[in-house]
Amino acid sequence: MKAELIDRMSAEQIERAHAAYTTIACIYEDVCNGPMNARQYKEYFAIMDSREALRKRFNQLLLESDGKQ
Repeated sequence: MKAELIDRMSAEQIERAHAAYTTIACIYEDVCNGPMNARQYKEYFAIMDSREALRKRFNQLLLESDGKQ
């Protein structure tokens, strides 16, 4: 997922996207019998990278909202 898109998302949208990427990662891991075997697919790395970017942006939004209170 492109960073520009993530930056435009609300916290709720980020949570939904993160859950979706987590579900897809779990499917890869189930089908491949674990995360180590899922790593043979470059798409798996893209999923994990997107999930991490979403997590970081969500944490950033949380920090920003704490500063406004």
